[in-house]
Amino acid sequence: MKVGFSIKKINPQVGCQMEGYNPRNSTGIHDDLTTSVLVLNKNFVIISLDLIAIPAFRVDRIKRRINEKYSINPDHIIISAIHTHSGPTVTDLLIDYPKIDNSYWKLIDEQVLKGIECALQNSSSSELKLIQYKVPNGIYANRNSESLPYNRSIMELRFTHNSTIRASLLFVATHPTVMNIKNTLISADLIEGIRQQYKKLHNLKPMVVLSDCADTSTRFTRKESSFKEIDRLAKLIGQSLTKPILEKTLNWKLNSIRNINEKCDYDPITNKIANKLYDLICFRYNKATSTNQKQMLKGLLDTYKHIRYYGHTHFTTHAMIYDFNDFRIVTYPGELVYALGDKIRNHDKKITLLITLANDYRGYSVDVGEFGKYFESYNSVFLKGMADDFVNQIVNQY
Repeated sequence: MKVGFSIKKINPQVGCQMEGYNPRNSTGIHDDLTTSVLVLNKNFVIISLDLIAIPAFRVDRIKRRINEKYSINPDHIIISAIHTHSGPTVTDLLIDYPKIDNSYWKLIDEQVLKGIECALQNSSSSELKLIQYKVPNGIYANRNSESLPYNRSIMELRFTHNSTIRASLLFVATHPTVMNIKNTLISADLIEGIRQQYKKLHNLKPMVVLSDCADTSTRFTRKESSFKEIDRLAKLIGQSLTKPILEKTLNWKLNSIRNINEKCDYDPITNKIANKLYDLICFRYNKATSTNQKQMLKGLLDTYKHIRYYGHTHFTTHAMIYDFNDFRIVTYPGELVYALGDKIRNHDKKITLLITLANDYRGYSVDVGEFGKYFESYNSVFLKGMADDFVNQIVNQY
């Protein structure tokens, strides 16, 4: 197979509004934001953007440009985001009245196209290997309870020629958010730390995409929110990347593609299920007695008010299944909790690699069993049961 890889900078203007947490303005750049582009056999493209998310209409525009210039089928293009909370505001999905710089999206479009051109030019013969690593406890964990499960695997698709690594694609299952709301420096956060550690090991940066990470983070494991702490955690992850627990040669032969649609169509003001969730959080907030509990519940209430008054609740989104000889790749258009991600990854015995925040962003997808218990439910445009239905549709297509 032929493989080409490229990384291009997509730094915003200093002073831009930042997306993630409450809006604030950037004061500098700590590390470059980039677009990573992987081109396979000159007809399949995977793109990872150092952004918090990417809406479907932006994905569609980028795919049109790629299709026109390089004649690559849009269904053969995966575009995902790493979900940094230290990047520019690029959507209206998380902030009530966002300040989006459309000229920044022009830069992204142009850099993606340049990245594909560069990757096509440096394409070379490669062999494909799957490598699995296991992250030790204490690096990241389920962020709602330390006793709840999370995906500890990092999967790697490694492309080599004569033992030289040409490109690498890492699937990481945690929020990359070590830095908190006080940070005003542009950064790819933990993802850049992981890329730097991989580079120290192999002399090149990998592409990183997220897997089922909606309820996983460094909340219980980080000592502080600082770039020093990113380095510490990234070094621990880097150590795990020297200890593979599985290596398997794969064949990049695409047999079929399936598109699974999920329709969302309701009014949060009149819908009974939405109102039940809203009434529940209002009741809990009004009954809270301690200051800490009141503050925590106010955060949930404010989050759900954004969904209630500004959330996109009339749309059709989609997941994709790419079926290869001995593995499959599944894309999902949002953040997926462990229970649902585990179902996608382990529904049958075929190796399944999951890319979330891909080709669209529809917030959190929470299973029925956990719905209403934690923050993720209050930042979800999907009503209770909708995410389960969507995931069931996906696995029924295997």
